[in-house]
Amino acid sequence: MDYPMRSVFLAFTIAIPSLLIEANESQIERFAIHGKTIRLRCDLRVSEDPEVEWVDLVHSSTQDPAKIFHSRNNPRFGVLDAHPNSENFHVSHDFTLTISNLNMDTDVGEYSCRSRIGDTLLERHYYLTIGEHPKCSGRTNVRSGEQTSLSCEMGFSGKGPDLEWLEDDETVDSTDEYDIRLAKKVVRLDATHRHDGVDLQCRISIAGVVLKCNLTLNVTYGVHHPKFHPVKETLEPGDEVKCTAKGNPTPRVTLGPDFPRSLEGVGWAALIVEESWVGQQILIECVAVNVVDDFEHVKSQNFSFGVVAQRKLDHHHHHHQQPQHSTEPIVNAMDEHVRHSAAEDQQMEEKIHKENPDAKPKPNVKSVKSNNSKGNLTTFSALVAFLGVIAALLV
Repeated sequence: MDYPMRSVFLAFTIAIPSLLIEANESQIERFAIHGKTIRLRCDLRVSEDPEVEWVDLVHSSTQDPAKIFHSRNNPRFGVLDAHPNSENFHVSHDFTLTISNLNMDTDVGEYSCRSRIGDTLLERHYYLTIGEHPKCSGRTNVRSGEQTSLSCEMGFSGKGPDLEWLEDDETVDSTDEYDIRLAKKVVRLDATHRHDGVDLQCRISIAGVVLKCNLTLNVTYGVHHPKFHPVKETLEPGDEVKCTAKGNPTPRVTLGPDFPRSLEGVGWAALIVEESWVGQQILIECVAVNVVDDFEHVKSQNFSFGVVAQRKLDHHHHHHQQPQHSTEPIVNAMDEHVRHSAAEDQQMEEKIHKENPDAKPKPNVKSVKSNNSKGNLTTFSALVAFLGVIAALLV
């Protein structure tokens, strides 16, 4: 499994007679899981005829690094047989080194890639830490009031990890208990009903990698006082009354005293206000029961409310009630409006004719229609008036 790498940048050059060494990054930190595989890239500049090699300070019995691979006269990119871990090494054509079957005891340390270009030697160094999968353990099934200890540990070889316990991404107080090649973090808490169902997470950070393990608490506690929803002085037929209760194990809730036994459930029970209750004051008793360590815990709560008839909302008559009028005045008003408009038009035509005697007066269309179609006008006016009344009622 490949993990991201964390780099410590230390740019420097080393002058050696006839050779210039450039080490742009020192000890790029990498992490891998014991028994897995890791790939280390040799992303250095190379010459047209590459001269690249891999060495390590892990398997060397002297101060000189052990040679893993050299590209010269090696068309098959084979690993040097002399290396003690050659069977677990592989170098690809882009000079990436793959190490398989990683071992915490034998493979931890520094690996380096080198590329020679003329008189310049480029180097890239990796520091490999190997560890185990983290483990979270402890007694998670507890009773309210008991103390429990939860531990998070990780075996490793190399640079040590950072551990922390979290609850909802908030740090939880804990204690470090490091041992040789073992990082350990312990949290101790007095369990309460608040901890029931809480998920605690241990987060491990190492060489840019984040690992996690979790524990979920199961805290048993006696039933708490039931609660009603909603709490109102008056309710209407069709409203729901619900009673809930918390506890572990989840309590059985029953509504009484004068309701059928079927009004019960696990964790909650509910009823619907009936039409026949209108005008009455209703009393409901909610009883919640659970058993912890062979002891029965019982809590009850009463709720009283009055029942009132449902409010009937008539949008036409209640909210927008308009006074009723006869259609006759409206019809008369329409006729008067038509007559008044015709008179105004006639006066305007006469005024224009006086100011310009040569102009021919335009026929009074409204007057013609009014005179020749008085019956139709009256019918039309009545229709308009009737539609006006309907519109007023609908507003």
